[in-house]
Amino acid sequence: MSDQIHIQLDLRHHCIESDIKALYNRKVGQYFKTEQNRGRLEVEIELLKTVLETFDFGRLRSAYPELAGKSDCSVAICLAKPNDLVIMIDDNPIVPLWR
Repeated sequence: MSDQIHIQLDLRHHCIESDIKALYNRKVGQYFKTEQNRGRLEVEIELLKTVLETFDFGRLRSAYPELAGKSDCSVAICLAKPNDLVIMIDDNPIVPLWR
């Protein structure tokens, strides 16, 4: 994976899990529609897939109400280096809760 990946989420209308699923599907669609940025898209798709398979979304939504949706907070998934995955809520890092 790349040195630094930052994927911005929009939780105004969806919870973290729904937004990541939608974003994953959009990125896969982009991958097959264009050859531009394919390397970057591959990395982002793989990261989103890993997040969907390993995060405990129920516990995350309970522990951090901002992740349950209807939130104007700035939320992002960041990977600074391999195995250093964090969720940023308004520039505050939180360690993901795993299944």
